Amino acid sequence: MNGKKIACIILLMFIAILAYAGQVLHKNALAKRAAATQAESDTQSARGALTLLDTKVGVLRSESEDVRRFLVAWTPYVDKVQLQSDVETTISASMRNAGVVTLSNKFEVRDTRTDLVLPKIIRASLTIEDDYAKTLNWIGELERKLPLSRVMSCKISGGENGRQVRTEIVIEVPLPNLRAVPVPVVKI
Repeated sequence: MNGKKIACIILLMFIAILAYAGQVLHKNALAKRAAATQAESDTQSARGALTLLDTKVGVLRSESEDVRRFLVAWTPYVDKVQLQSDVETTISASMRNAGVVTLSNKFEVRDTRTDLVLPKIIRASLTIEDDYAKTLNWIGELERKLPLSRVMSCKISGGENGRQVRTEIVIEVPLPNLRAVPVPVVKI
């Protein structure tokens, strides 16, 4: 073998290596193009999903507008009464301020384990004997101070004299926990 033949073989090997490297680069370029095309397609589907979720969020906002306004309006009242002692103090102070004569009062706590938003309810059983107008004004004032309260029963009968009434009233005051139910997070 002479030098020309060896040079030709080396040249052919060099060309073969270049052809092989070209094929590898071409395969890599095709794989990158396919990945880019897939990424564009994934981007388009993600944009479609985002548009769909934006539409759902808009619908949920419009449907929950009344509830959100309700929560904004009532949250200060809910935050004001969070403990049993708050309820007892509010009721006792309102009776003292109104000057109604209290014959008996009893406060008991009912736990509602199944309800996360209303875990406790305070039941106040009160017996009052005083002037009819003063008693009804006190009930109205109590409703203003504890707007979440609910009168379970109210029995009004005649008192000792003509202007007085004996009132047996049972009031339930829930102690709501608005932060008990977590707000779901939408992942995109």
